[in-house]
Amino acid sequence: MSLRRLARSLGSLAVALGVTFALPATADAASTARQEPPLVIEKTANTPAPFSQGQFVTYTLAVSNSESATPSGPVIVGDSPAGPGLIIVGLQGTNWACSGGNCTYTGPALDPGAAYPPITVTAEVTENAPSEVCNTGFVGMAGGGTTDEDTVCSPVTQSPPDDPAELSIAKSHSGAFSQGGTGTYTLTVSNASGAGPTEGTVTVTDTLPTGVTYNNATGNGWTCSQAAGTVTCTRGDELDPGASYPPITLTVNVTSGAACSFTNSATVSGGGSQSDTASDATTVGGGTCDGGNGGNGGDGGGGSILPVDLSGILPMFNNIAVNNNIDSPGATNTTNQNFAVNGP
Repeated sequence: MSLRRLARSLGSLAVALGVTFALPATADAASTARQEPPLVIEKTANTPAPFSQGQFVTYTLAVSNSESATPSGPVIVGDSPAGPGLIIVGLQGTNWACSGGNCTYTGPALDPGAAYPPITVTAEVTENAPSEVCNTGFVGMAGGGTTDEDTVCSPVTQSPPDDPAELSIAKSHSGAFSQGGTGTYTLTVSNASGAGPTEGTVTVTDTLPTGVTYNNATGNGWTCSQAAGTVTCTRGDELDPGASYPPITLTVNVTSGAACSFTNSATVSGGGSQSDTASDATTVGGGTCDGGNGGNGGDGGGGSILPVDLSGILPMFNNIAVNNNIDSPGATNTTNQNFAVNGP
């Protein structure tokens, strides 16, 4: 109940009981008349209580001239929260010019005791509103200050906090990795069912192993960069429980000196969740990883050893040592093979 209605109810009760309230001895009829404001306001909440955090609510401001006086200037009505938890969205009413939290009456002058068109106030209960929110309406005249005000307080149901997000990351690669070639990883971030939505920035980091360098990283909604061998991708949109972000495609360069097997790991953090890490064991082919001597063979393979049997071809020689280079298809000078022949 508003303070204004409470006061009026007490007055009605006094009349019904035949109770009179005596004014101080110095008060007279003239001073009593001067105490009556020319404008009065009554504020009511249209939205049933209790309010909910995050809810939009409305109030009505009812303004009228007093029975014995009329305003001497333009009528101005305002509304403001009486404490935390409410945000005034807007005011509107017929024959009222409203801006921000104030309205100025633009209609015809009214007689004593007449009511002005009502004003509707829309407000938002904040997400962190306390257990009670109060709102005050006031009325006055331009240049004459406030002549009357009324405050309404309503209880607010406290919403339990959301569960935190529970992010996980999955990492895999596709195709064969070869020394001197490129490879592609796919990173997918998901939020567990039954968890809360993410809040704030979500970050994925991937520190590349030795012998692997950054080529490119893309993903719908992700902003990716690389520094000193660490790839970082971020985004700030909310991820609902049971959902996944669009995947990140990470392309890397596999150097000719890369290990023939390594493990690449990626970590997701932020969003109100604990961090999670996923690893992908990767096998590399080509070059020295195919059992060669370091050549590239033109197709990523190593050099080859060519066995030669000269038995019966050089019977007249004995213990002849032959050193030569064999030009195999696609072999470079670094892969030329030495061989020795011993005659019978």
